[in-house]
Formats: sequence, structure tokens, C-alpha cells
Amino acid sequence: MGIERWLSIDYQISPHALWSGRTSSGKTVGAKCLLARTILLAPPELQPVHLTVLDPKEDIDFSYLDGLPHFFKGEAAPRGFDLFFEDYLARKEGRDLSANLKILFCDEFASLVSLIEDKREREAAQRKLFLLLSLSRSRHFSVQMATQQPTAQIFGASGTASREQFGVVCLLGDSGSETRRMLFDGDSIERMKEFGSIGGRGVGWLSINGGIAQPVRVPIVGNMDKLNRVIYNCLARQAEQ
Repeated sequence: MGIERWLSIDYQISPHALWSGRTSSGKTVGAKCLLARTILLAPPELQPVHLTVLDPKEDIDFSYLDGLPHFFKGEAAPRGFDLFFEDYLARKEGRDLSANLKILFCDEFASLVSLIEDKREREAAQRKLFLLLSLSRSRHFSVQMATQQPTAQIFGASGTASREQFGVVCLLGDSGSETRRMLFDGDSIERMKEFGSIGGRGVGWLSINGGIAQPVRVPIVGNMDKLNRVIYNCLARQAEQ
């Protein structure tokens, strides 16, 4: 529309973010932008931001984090998820008295779930995700993930309830009507129909706290190495603590 307006989220109100879209839609770049800006710009009471990155697909987007303790790739991703959940329990039970923001980012939770062969363990992981999404906000925990298809199979028995806990939902690129129905309410879908095809990498729709979706564009990253360095330094600092 030729109108530039920055959108922000309040981690005290809507700490969980879901990025969706087909391959090459720009969702991973958008997720990295949000992570890096949060690390740099979170208010003092939420600093220092701690970050755990799960990469069950072992993609190249996070390969620069290899060797850092809070980066879990491939078959190690489920263990990283369990450790993050243990951090939540420690703060919930009063064993951790800190109040800084702790973020879990998972690049494709469906891939993480598929790595867990035992059905009971897989269902336990899905229950843990639901608990994190529904109960961890007041303890300054944030779950952020990128996925192509936010289906109920990913989230398990509490699929719809889990999806509704994401205060920030962004769908990038042109996606099918089924994906839109999973993520947005009827008013948002009607607006999308009126607006027409939005297309393009890094362009899509965003809803905050259940509000009507609005067209958005992920900022173009001029220096990806600089963005990656912010995320790398965050994990490196945690390793030193």
C-alpha cells in the first residue's frame, strides 16, 4: 500500500510466535529478525535474553551455531526441548528466581515430533508444548516456531488449543485456504479474499492477539552475517555463564 508502519509485540502479553509458510516464503528470515531484535531491544527487566534453538531438520540456516551448548540439531533436538521445559519447571517451582526472558525457537516442530519414535514420549512432548504455551507467559518464557503446516497432528490432542495460544501468528507467501483456516478467524479470511493474492517472498499476513490479520512485509536483511552474529553472541554468552 506504500505505507510503512512498524509492528511490535509485547512479551508480557503475547510472548509466543508462530511463523508459517511454504518453503522459501521467508519465515525463517522473519523469525531470525524477531529473535535478533528481541535480544538487542528487550526492556531491561527482561535482559539478558536467553535463547535455545532447536533445528531438527539440520538445515543450513542455523549451521553457524554448531558447537554451542544451547543449540540442538537433528536427533538432539528433543533433548533440547526437554531441557527448556525443565528450565520452565525450575522457575515455576521457585528453584530459579531469575526473571529474564527465555526463548525457545524451533525450526519445524513437526520434524522434532517425528524424531520421537515412542508414542507415549511423543505425546508427552506435545503435552509439554501445550503447558509452555498456556502457562509460561507470566514467568517470562516465549515459544517461537516456524512450520510449513500448523496441523493438529503436530500439536497432538490439544492441537487447536495450542495454536490459539500463539499471540503472534504470521503466514508468509501464498498458502492454501486450509492453512489460512487453521491460523486465522473468519473476519481475517474475508479480508484476505477482498485483498487478493499478496504473493512474494517475505510478504504475508500477521495477526496479533487474535486481531484481524493485516498485510505485512518482513524487513529485507542487508547483512545476514550481522544478524546471525547477534544470535550467535547470545548463545555464546550463555555458554560462559
